[in-house]
Amino acid sequence: MNGVEDRIIGEAAAWHAASMHDEMDWDGFTAWLEADPRHRAAYDEVALADALVGEHRDALVPESPAANDDPHMDAPVATRRIPAWTRWAGAAIAATLAAILALPQFLPPSPVIYETTSASRMVALEDGSSVMLAPHSRLEVKGERQERMALNGGAWFDIRHDPSRPLAIRAGGVEISDIGTRFDVQAAGEQVRVEVAQGEVKVSSEALAQPIRLTQGRGLSYDAKVGTALVSTVRPDAIGEWRTGRLTYDSAPLALVAEDLSRYAGIKVTVADDLRNRQFSGTLVIDNGEAALRDLSRLMGIDLVPGTGGYRLDDHSR
Repeated sequence: MNGVEDRIIGEAAAWHAASMHDEMDWDGFTAWLEADPRHRAAYDEVALADALVGEHRDALVPESPAANDDPHMDAPVATRRIPAWTRWAGAAIAATLAAILALPQFLPPSPVIYETTSASRMVALEDGSSVMLAPHSRLEVKGERQERMALNGGAWFDIRHDPSRPLAIRAGGVEISDIGTRFDVQAAGEQVRVEVAQGEVKVSSEALAQPIRLTQGRGLSYDAKVGTALVSTVRPDAIGEWRTGRLTYDSAPLALVAEDLSRYAGIKVTVADDLRNRQFSGTLVIDNGEAALRDLSRLMGIDLVPGTGGYRLDDHSR
């Protein structure tokens, strides 16, 4: 066990011992239980171990030798022979206790959360896979083998194929699975875009009639709010292009483009409701966020309106 697991087990044992006394701090105990889901699991195992010992205490502690009837005689005393089943029971309970204290499986690893601000971050996984987490994004990794993830924002995934490790990623209302590939995910609210540079992935959602399989050079734009799922062809060299300071689109919703600019160019952009689904095709250089935004408004023939803390894309001509 590692130091954290040792500490949790020690705390669980201390709380269990304290619960036998009238001065038990029940409020403190409740707060400790609620602070981490591993606390409850550890306490339950400690309580179970204590109950097993109490139930079979006679089997664990042999009877004291019986003295000879004449206390003044130095004759050898008789000892009680412990039956084989009793010794087996004691050994079994000892083994149970050893397993509880030595094996950490009852303490599932806590989720690990990675968050970025203005810079991207590389996240290395235990199996050699990696995730490049985009600026202003959040990735949660959990599971015994880091097989479950949740993404809000953007990320480039380079995942090793392992049939025994069914990796699944939740993002923007969809689940991406059957992974052994390189792909890019952009998720903001109820919108998500998945593009595959190599290999194949499966994208599923309760709102989809059936899972959608994406192979190399294919992308999916999904919007749960309006109920659309559009599959298109994407140039493999344009996938994950944000890593080199460029954003390339082919018929992407303006709302998604604005989210990307807010994330990668560090400039806050909102879009008028009647423009959110207007499609944009082209490439934006994001080294200068304001220049990229001006290019976008000019290419689409819409207004760029300065506001408090950012800009708004609107169409005052209508």
